[in-house]
Amino acid sequence: MASSLSSRRLFFALGLSNEAKSSLAHWLQHHVIADKAFTQSRNWHLTLLFLGNTPLNTEAALIKEVRALKLRKFNLKVADIDWWPSNGIFHLRPSSPPDALFILHNGLKEIAQKHYIEDPHRRYRPHITLARNCKAMPTVAQPMPAFDMQVHSFTLFESTHDEQGLVYRPIEYFTLY
Repeated sequence: MASSLSSRRLFFALGLSNEAKSSLAHWLQHHVIADKAFTQSRNWHLTLLFLGNTPLNTEAALIKEVRALKLRKFNLKVADIDWWPSNGIFHLRPSSPPDALFILHNGLKEIAQKHYIEDPHRRYRPHITLARNCKAMPTVAQPMPAFDMQVHSFTLFESTHDEQGLVYRPIEYFTLY
């Protein structure tokens, strides 16, 4: 769905480095068999908060308030694979998410709630989606090599489409201190 003139489908997320994407793509290609196609590597991210369709005037206010957040940089180790049978999402997740990740999520959630944006998820479960609608847990021949994410910033993305399908386009970057 392309952007409308009055709102955009938005979310905050942590992007992956090109090195992590390359390593992950190699692992999936050589060591994992799934009954669905893997998500495109250009879209790999760890969601912080899904906002949904957000009016442009609300988007501007959110950006201003999020810029005022003063949160520390942190490291995140991504090492675990998982599958949720309820929605068929095959994903990676942090092995022991640091408190700083939840502090960042909660700060964004509080700002969103001030603008009457409610998180549709019951609880925050940080993950990187690798495939959707899998009817069974993909076959994993070799464990994924863990990788570290040095989190110095996060991004506001727009979910839209282009000629290759779904694409998450960066709208704004935010620095952690």
